[in-house]
Amino acid sequence: MEPLGFWEWFGLMFLFAIPILNIIVFLAGALGMGKQGFVNYCRAFLLWVAIGVSIALVIGAVYG
Repeated sequence: MEPLGFWEWFGLMFLFAIPILNIIVFLAGALGMGKQGFVNYCRAFLLWVAIGVSIALVIGAVYG
């Protein structure tokens, strides 16, 4: 298994900075498209997003 190189991460960070496109890239990565390190990163990121949205919904329900 080959890790992601510098320029691969550089290009991915550029894509992550573009609205809407970053969501597509993260979803594609989470579904297994790409090298294993990238797939794991996308899955971990989306898990943190899900946790953040869940906490925001709970706080909104309590104080809303």
